[in-house]
Amino acid sequence: MNIRLIKFKVCLSINKLISLILVIILFPACQLYNADNYEATFAANTVNYGQYYLALKKLSESDLLLEIKQQKIKKTRGSLEAEINLLLLYSLPNSPIQSSYSTKSQLNEQLKQHTNSLFSSTDQAFVTLLKDQLNQQLYLFQQLIEQEIESNKQSAKHLVNQKYQNNKNAELTLKINELTNQINQLKKIEQVINEHG
Repeated sequence: MNIRLIKFKVCLSINKLISLILVIILFPACQLYNADNYEATFAANTVNYGQYYLALKKLSESDLLLEIKQQKIKKTRGSLEAEINLLLLYSLPNSPIQSSYSTKSQLNEQLKQHTNSLFSSTDQAFVTLLKDQLNQQLYLFQQLIEQEIESNKQSAKHLVNQKYQNNKNAELTLKINELTNQINQLKKIEQVINEHG
């Protein structure tokens, strides 16, 4: 009976050992499965915006129009990705809807509504770069507008001065003509007086 008891205890110990080994092996696998599942869910809900931007750069105008239409449809369905993708479409230089002002205001709105945890570190860097470039571009636009306004003011002043000068010249020409006529009349009078007198 002792041998049976020993065999039973050995079998029980072996079963416990096998169970323990299985738990040790399967527990990390379960965690890995959950992590993979989370990453797959996260990846399904996000886009690498840098790669998306590069892909947009390669599209023709008709392809861009199609992409804009698709992203607008997705946006109406509540897709955050579509909102960000549309921002990139607005910022793209060859896009039919390119607008730095719209892009900047929409980007600011998105950043207010959503925390940076929405983006991967790569995408955070890309969005920050986009924001910085938009700020720089808008600053340069503002500088150009101010220069154009100043140039227009200078042109207007020049035109006013030119018209003033033209008016002065016209007045002087009129006076010269009047004086020339008066001198000619005085010469005629002088000539008549000399002949008669």
